[in-house]
Amino acid sequence: MPSCIKGDDIVVPPGNYFVMGDNRTISMDSRYWGFLPRENIVGRPLFVYWSIEIPDSGIEEKPLADQAQSTFHEFIHFFDKTRWSRTFHPVK
Repeated sequence: MPSCIKGDDIVVPPGNYFVMGDNRTISMDSRYWGFLPRENIVGRPLFVYWSIEIPDSGIEEKPLADQAQSTFHEFIHFFDKTRWSRTFHPVK
């Protein structure tokens, strides 16, 4: 990555893509794990199949019991925490 920094900019090499994280608290992107080579892309997204509002603390690495509790929370709050306006929304 240091060789791709030009001033304050990150310059993506030809044939590669800068991949964004998924906007979670600890989501990582190409700044952390590098660029995505074009040959690794096998399709394109069609739609968001499900989007749920989760607590800020619900996504970092946790013990298995806490992960189970988070999954249980999603199950219990499926209808009231699902972001219905985003569900099955086409990706443009």
